[in-house]
Amino acid sequence: MIPSTSDLIFANNAFNADHFRRNMARAAAAGTLHRTSRGVYIAPDLWANFTPRERYLARVVGIAATRRTGVVLSHWTAAAFWGLPNIDRWDDLVHTTISPSLGTRSRNDVVRHSARLDDADVVEYGGHLVTTVARTVLDIAATARFLSAVTVADRALLVDRFGRTPPMVTRAELEEAWERAQPMRAHSRSRAVLAFAETRSESPLESVSRVNMRVIGAPRPELQRSFYDGEGFIGDCDFYWPVQNVIGESDGDSKYLVPSFRAGRTADQVVLDEKIREDRFRATGRGFTRWRWEVAVNPSRLRTKLAGAGLPMGLRW
Repeated sequence: MIPSTSDLIFANNAFNADHFRRNMARAAAAGTLHRTSRGVYIAPDLWANFTPRERYLARVVGIAATRRTGVVLSHWTAAAFWGLPNIDRWDDLVHTTISPSLGTRSRNDVVRHSARLDDADVVEYGGHLVTTVARTVLDIAATARFLSAVTVADRALLVDRFGRTPPMVTRAELEEAWERAQPMRAHSRSRAVLAFAETRSESPLESVSRVNMRVIGAPRPELQRSFYDGEGFIGDCDFYWPVQNVIGESDGDSKYLVPSFRAGRTADQVVLDEKIREDRFRATGRGFTRWRWEVAVNPSRLRTKLAGAGLPMGLRW
């Protein structure tokens, strides 16, 4: 959900803004209002029910509404609008892109990126001008660390195996956006992210795991390989190394704790189903290893985990 201006209270909308602002500041101090940004407030019960992304977007919407002229929201701010993943904390900065002729002075938590934007790179979304998914992926690829940028690109390119939803963007659309953006800063850096991104990486955990597999020099895996036994289809594994005949699974907590991921099952039933699935994988004679987020983000721990499963290390991708 993207919060709207109707969810927010603006001090400048009052007849006596200074008096109203003082009253609102006192209400925020007392806990009967929550301040999202300068002169912008929200009901605390509404704020409490927001996810971190929604809280960030509430702040963005409030700041954008107080600008004298329309701004193009970009980079991580656009990523939040599109629902692209951020493996780090959503910070307080609002990212915008402006024409190179206007300078790049940033202030009041608004970051102004200087770049030329083609009309095809900007759309209206919820009453705001926002860079397209393709342009947003490129901007993040050029400015964020490789790990974060690949996570975003993977999600945007993800092809639903079941055909329920189309990808957010295609490789062809990313290529077109990259060509339109030239010349751009860090063009080789963004190119490297696009080259590494996959259409079959189904979660940030899988993306982070794959990036760090390259860091430690593990063999490059196949993604979402299907396996069968005498009873039929076992499942698609996250990673498979055919030379070593090893299956790898990266497990996020959401699979067990978030109701929408459990498809009507209890957490205990999910654990049991995963145990049965793993037993069937192992019964095919293949090696099997499983890890969680804290291992995926730590190259040293991931190296230990994969080496323990019989995978060589130090290879060049």
